[in-house]
Amino acid sequence: MDNDTDLQPRSARGMSDMLPRDMRAFRRVEDAFRTAASRWGYGEVRTPTLESYSLFTEAGALTTDMLSRIYTFLDWDGWSGERVVLRPDSTVPVARAAAEHALRLPARLFYVQNSFRFVSDETGAETWQCGLEYIGAPARLGDLEIAAIGCEVLESVGGGALVDLSHAGVTQGLLRLVEARGAGGPELAEAVTAQGMGALADAGVPEVTTLLNVALQPSADVALLTNLSALAAPTSPMVVEAAAELSQIALALQAAGRDVRIDLGMPADFEYYTGPVLSFQQRGREVGRGGRYRLCGALGSHSAAGMGLDTAAIAEHGDTSREEALYVAVIPDTPADYGRAMVVARTLHRNDIPASLEEQADGPVSLRVSGAEIALWAEGKREKSGQLEDLVPLLLRYK
Repeated sequence: MDNDTDLQPRSARGMSDMLPRDMRAFRRVEDAFRTAASRWGYGEVRTPTLESYSLFTEAGALTTDMLSRIYTFLDWDGWSGERVVLRPDSTVPVARAAAEHALRLPARLFYVQNSFRFVSDETGAETWQCGLEYIGAPARLGDLEIAAIGCEVLESVGGGALVDLSHAGVTQGLLRLVEARGAGGPELAEAVTAQGMGALADAGVPEVTTLLNVALQPSADVALLTNLSALAAPTSPMVVEAAAELSQIALALQAAGRDVRIDLGMPADFEYYTGPVLSFQQRGREVGRGGRYRLCGALGSHSAAGMGLDTAAIAEHGDTSREEALYVAVIPDTPADYGRAMVVARTLHRNDIPASLEEQADGPVSLRVSGAEIALWAEGKREKSGQLEDLVPLLLRYK
């Protein structure tokens, strides 16, 4: 028989641990997000990890792709069983909570929680998200608000933010134009959702190709939208209306000092989003996305704006220079000094100085307690001894 004693336990596929260094970076993002959201008047919510399968199907929130990647099972109760899911996203559960508890609308809600989607390789099946849902949000003002909060969070953790802007109405307008020419179909709509509006070029509709030549040129200049509107005016009022609205939002963000780029070709579920779509870029990679959408079905019919930031991605690539600057080892000389050492540690904690009891120095700074004497050691050298109240200012200076 093989000896299994040397086998090491491993986390489940797609799941990962966060160790102390990871958690410090995670908390910086989380704290920055909570601060920003609270300043804008959002209240925190947390929803159950398990939700009813029917909640997502009735809300129409499970795409074909998502249906193949959710964790679902029967929760048996006597002779009947309800199908439940591990929360695959947070928007629908938050909306469910708002409806179930009859929260007054408009409702500004935020959360920091995980979601689960099955993956076929070793990439993460569990993701953590800092998210906002502004249910009943007014058009344009709600979009601007979620954009501002995302930018504030990314600025707080270091690195700044670029906001890419698109609009579901532009994509929908072009797709309708293709269908009006008899060149559309379900497969084309799915390709547009997955690849972006660039997939419409395959339809071979001349008017659409002309519009795509303008729309698929990302630019920080809002004139791109003006040019697109002029070209679309004879054939697609929907594109004109969407471009005008997106122009207002882009100009407002630029006036507020935000770095904005018009990127109408970004992939987005245009059947889910009903208005502007935002993508938050940091250091050349997408770290968040949001936009305007509409709740429907059992959740009622309300316009909403929301966004989610990939907490782990931001933490991984954010400012990692701010590690704990001071950690003090409190070392009692003999068992008779244990009580005094505990008093010392408690006093340091009250001054917001991390400290713990140690048998020997475990870091650059330590306090050694011997009877009435307390000695401060730094980098292996005795710096000063005296009363604790005299040593705390020195420790704060180290901090």
